Amino acid sequence: MAEDPSASSKRLQISFSKVSSIVEPNWSKLQPELLRLILSKLSFAQFIRFKAVCSSWNSIAKSYVSSLRQVPWLLLPGNQEHHAYCFFSLEDNKTYQIKNIGNLFGNDAWCVGSSHGWLVLLDDEAKPFLLNPFSQVRIQLPTIERFMFQVNKSYFIQHLRKVFITKAILLLDPSHDNSYVVVLIFGYLSRLAFCKKGDSGWTILSGASQGYCDIIYINDLFYALTSDSSIEVWDFHASLPIKKREIHPSTTREMLEATKCFGNLHSCQTYLVESSGDLLLVLRYIGNFVNKEGEVVDEAYLLTGDSTQPLVCPYQTLMFHVCKLDSREQKWVGVDNLKDEVLFLGGNHSMSLLAQYCSGFEKNSIYFTDDNWNQMNEDDLYGGHDLGKFSLEEKIVKPFYACDLRRIDPPPFWIVPNPW
Repeated sequence: MAEDPSASSKRLQISFSKVSSIVEPNWSKLQPELLRLILSKLSFAQFIRFKAVCSSWNSIAKSYVSSLRQVPWLLLPGNQEHHAYCFFSLEDNKTYQIKNIGNLFGNDAWCVGSSHGWLVLLDDEAKPFLLNPFSQVRIQLPTIERFMFQVNKSYFIQHLRKVFITKAILLLDPSHDNSYVVVLIFGYLSRLAFCKKGDSGWTILSGASQGYCDIIYINDLFYALTSDSSIEVWDFHASLPIKKREIHPSTTREMLEATKCFGNLHSCQTYLVESSGDLLLVLRYIGNFVNKEGEVVDEAYLLTGDSTQPLVCPYQTLMFHVCKLDSREQKWVGVDNLKDEVLFLGGNHSMSLLAQYCSGFEKNSIYFTDDNWNQMNEDDLYGGHDLGKFSLEEKIVKPFYACDLRRIDPPPFWIVPNPW
């Protein structure tokens, strides 16, 4: 029996009526519990996109940020015509660029430290400032002119600016604290100086030693590593810092043997790292002149004119040795396995993270960047190139970033992204 056309028309009208009554979802009204669950699955790049959706999502993201997976990114020089800097994430193996970031850095900015997602930089006139490249907040710091002594300012800027400050760290995060403290290692004697928010100048740390190699801030205390592998512990909570104690651990046989093994054709840099409650001393052995085959060669041999030698033999990190502080015995004890830890070393605040929270990174490894400032003169054909990862299990250095440049200027820097 044929269907009544009028009945079919009614059904169509009803069908269309139901479609038109569907209400578009209001994504801004999603329950906070569901949004936090989503946030727990996101990378930092996805987190940035998440908080840009609407004000309510941004508010949830801000309350969640303390639980955000803090995976370091690599700060790199980018296309000089369009982007002064870019960021490389090993988590997703992608390079990211931030709009107008070059204007934030200024011309020829030189990075001397990285803490809490903030960079400590010197501009082209050697004036220091803090910069959070993700929130795009910049904080000017007091000038360091009083540290230049009798050196002409133009000479300092041209020849000494990039080697004068060995490292600078932030003790507090300006994003979350009303106050902050910046401490730096400076000068030929590697002394310590600091400034607090509101200070008009820098103060040399009274009662401190000379010859510092690294500085870190853990559990509300400031630790300074000296050239003889001793440690000073300072409290910065008072109006003037107070030295709490000094630790003079004995040197292990393994440390002596490692240093002796590398000899005069190598240099050594040392770092202090907190890892799962332990205090680690990390020794980085660098071949002063290394050919394409990875062999260390003598400088005098390079000057013989042997045509088989390459024109450039840059320095290269070949080995790391890790020790743990035995506070009871007051000695450094060799460590062969970092287990699930990953270390990040270079000009940044030295740090250790669990590999399970660092997607894209190998556990029991050290990821390092080039902080051999004295070898990065403008006249040199190499510098900034010495970055890689060292596996404590295999005892070898491997690349983690595809780059065959012998000179990377400015050098790469680890930074933990901070959206605020």
